[in-house]
Amino acid sequence: MAASAVKLSPALKALIAAPHAMGSAIPAPSRPIITSLFDGIRSRGESGGVGSESWLTLSSAALVTVNSPETVCELFTYAANRKGDVQDQVHAAGVIRETALKCISFSGIPRTINALVALRAHLPEAVKQGLSSEPQRLPTRENIDSIGTRGRHLWDAIYEPHSVKLLHKLSDAHPDLPVHILNSHYGPLLSDPSTTAPPGHAKVGRVLTSVVAMACLRAQQGVTPQLTSHVFGLKKSLLEGGGAEGEAELRGQEWLTSDEGVTWVIESTDEISRVVGQGRTTFAAPMERAKL
Repeated sequence: MAASAVKLSPALKALIAAPHAMGSAIPAPSRPIITSLFDGIRSRGESGGVGSESWLTLSSAALVTVNSPETVCELFTYAANRKGDVQDQVHAAGVIRETALKCISFSGIPRTINALVALRAHLPEAVKQGLSSEPQRLPTRENIDSIGTRGRHLWDAIYEPHSVKLLHKLSDAHPDLPVHILNSHYGPLLSDPSTTAPPGHAKVGRVLTSVVAMACLRAQQGVTPQLTSHVFGLKKSLLEGGGAEGEAELRGQEWLTSDEGVTWVIESTDEISRVVGQGRTTFAAPMERAKL
């Protein structure tokens, strides 16, 4: 039978789209509500000394996890309205884009696809033209060893002094679990392929990668042990000099890695979940009994 002949029955379509399954992404709240939300997150972060990269990264990661692509687009619009220069807008779009990519490791591929496809369609043409279309993480025979080294270095930086013990625990659960985590996530995705962002790309470096992890894990709920590990990872990043070797210092990183900064990340994520997700994420929303 030809693939084009495969059909879904009305009953199956109705089951797939059942309301209790929350089959659609969460829409954006009204513009005034969104503006007030982002104003509050930005102003609290800036009072601690962080720059736009930090509040954009935090907000993007939470919104990808809450699964509200429309609000991801609103985040770009909010940032663009504060930055009249096209290059600044390209940078803002690049930070959102890079953050959403790294969310794959914590919130999954489908939500990242939702966010990135919606963002691309939303961007002005001049901003689209400013973003690079060249991949940065393509593995080759020449770089495969360095990818593995980067991944293990990031893993150890986050989880020491328990990094080796944790790998053994994961291996006991499934022998390929640490293999996949290190070689599919920490190496090629979460660790950065370069110390500076090439033209058309934005860099979400060592410190902000911990912010991505924290926002994703807090927004999806129910994973406090993993969240706690990445809180330690953020606070320990200053012990590494504020980032991976050769990275430029992140603006406000000392405050961001303090108890006050960690509180800002977690409470801002909670606020995004409450305002955008109305207290629910599609990970943790209670299932309603299906009506048969």
